[in-house]
Amino acid sequence: MKRYNDAPKAPRWISTAAGQWAWHAHGEWRTTAAAALRVQERRELLDRAEQLRKAADHVAHPLT
Repeated sequence: MKRYNDAPKAPRWISTAAGQWAWHAHGEWRTTAAAALRVQERRELLDRAEQLRKAADHVAHPLT
C-alpha cells in the first residue's frame, strides 16, 4: 500500500496547499510537475491541482 509520505519532497515552486496535496496524492500530476520548467506550465499545474483538490473534497463531502 502506498503511503502519503512515499513521494519525494516537492519542488519549492509548489507552494500552495493544493499543489502540495497533488504532489503527494497524484503520481501522474507529480511526474508532470517534476518535469515542468516554464513558469506558465507551472502555473497551469497549480491551477489543475486546485481543480483536483476541489473535486476530491466534493467526493469526500458531497453536501458542501
